[in-house]
Amino acid sequence: MKDKLDQELKSRMGGDTDQLPDVVRQRIDLTLSSLPASGRETARSEAVLSRTSRKAWRLAIGAAALLIVVGIVSVFAVPSLAERIRSLFARDNVDIGLLRAQEFGLVHRPNIKVKDKGYTVKVDEVVADPTRVVMALQLFGPDGQHDRNRLVFRKDKNKVTIKDETGSIVGKLYDMGQTNDFYYMVAFFPEPLQTDSITLEGQITSLGNEIQNIPVTHGDWSFRFSVDMKEAKKQTKETPFEGSYTSPDGMTIRLKRLTQMVQGVRLELETELSEEALSRSPGEMWQKQMLKFHFEDAGGNEIHSVNTRKFPRMYSLMSHSKIPGNRPGLMHWSFTFKYLPSDQPYWFVLDGYSIAEKDGTSVEFEPAKLLDQPVMFQSLGDEIVLRKFTVESPPDTNGNVAEGVLHVDGLLRNENSFNEYIVLDAEGKEYSITNIGTWSGTGLGWKDSQITLSDGRLQFRMAQLQTIPDKLILKRSVVDRLYSNVDWTVPGPVLRK
Repeated sequence: MKDKLDQELKSRMGGDTDQLPDVVRQRIDLTLSSLPASGRETARSEAVLSRTSRKAWRLAIGAAALLIVVGIVSVFAVPSLAERIRSLFARDNVDIGLLRAQEFGLVHRPNIKVKDKGYTVKVDEVVADPTRVVMALQLFGPDGQHDRNRLVFRKDKNKVTIKDETGSIVGKLYDMGQTNDFYYMVAFFPEPLQTDSITLEGQITSLGNEIQNIPVTHGDWSFRFSVDMKEAKKQTKETPFEGSYTSPDGMTIRLKRLTQMVQGVRLELETELSEEALSRSPGEMWQKQMLKFHFEDAGGNEIHSVNTRKFPRMYSLMSHSKIPGNRPGLMHWSFTFKYLPSDQPYWFVLDGYSIAEKDGTSVEFEPAKLLDQPVMFQSLGDEIVLRKFTVESPPDTNGNVAEGVLHVDGLLRNENSFNEYIVLDAEGKEYSITNIGTWSGTGLGWKDSQITLSDGRLQFRMAQLQTIPDKLILKRSVVDRLYSNVDWTVPGPVLRK
């Protein structure tokens, strides 16, 4: 009877029980497990009931159970009720860090429900450890439907802050926007929290969205609750990660340790520049750095990567930080990933690094002739084509004055985050440049990639230059120099669950 009922239920649900919310599947399992199995009646029941009556009794119980379960499924099939079932652990939302938190019993349920002006804010699930805080927040309208567009989080209003035991703000949640099921609120910590508890304070005083023409409603949907961090801290483990490498151009990289937390793994390392490398980046210019590396498994398959231009790529970096050390050229780094493999080998592979350095490459051009005679700027493998020069007037400018605009495209071998350019006129007057537009990084391998400056959409803008001179000079004063001539692979320490 129980097997037949189970088949009947699956048939009625289309055979796809994974589509049901967990709470429904649990109720179904509980109902089925409570049914009497054939051949297990007690001696007393055999003495009281005949074979026919026992069969009729089991059929009656089965039919009733079927009606109950089908009723449950039917209720959750109604959109107005199904929309109330939201979870960080829904199949489309869950990540490995959340699953580990669930495994360790670190899912907090604050049961926040605040009503005002017909709207209701709910917080049912929060996951927190020294790495990050994740919270599912919902907003329901007067009709009881989930409203995903009405609540907008800003710096000046509608914010959720995180405070430690002393009341100091240690983070702020932002909406990742990766699901329509709820506001997926996340905060990452560049350094692991040491506090035994945190307090989440929501200050929500207005509902509305000017961009989507949703009228503003003022009210008070604020909330406050605390989360105990002691158990999450107990699950934190430190593992030494040793290794050192010096690149041909003077950067030494020293691996330090891995810190396993419930929701992530933190890698710590430090870099130091030689005197010669420092001379190319005077003052505080050397602090403008970026590291490029990836992890791979025993088969050479990518686990995840950092700052790669390769596509496709695996990415699970949650946060990172870099802090200058107590002497020039020394930098302390940390990178927090959602996971690293447990109980299996993996490797750290250095792909390169970039650093801001002095440059002095320049090219002279005649602005009025660019449209017919484009000019090429070439330096250190970068090729920038100067296509056109115009003067734009408000409102098509960054301010309320006219701007000279140099339209460019091309390909960059180096990075583009810390480049600095200037323009000089015939009298030697300098004009600072603001980059406006888009570019993209492409590549198939770890070191053969390049940056494409989008055709016609990247502009060098000069606010003070409001005429078209006969001649100008484009000069790159700082280059974001990429070094990929590195060769270092080191096995990572085995991490235990």
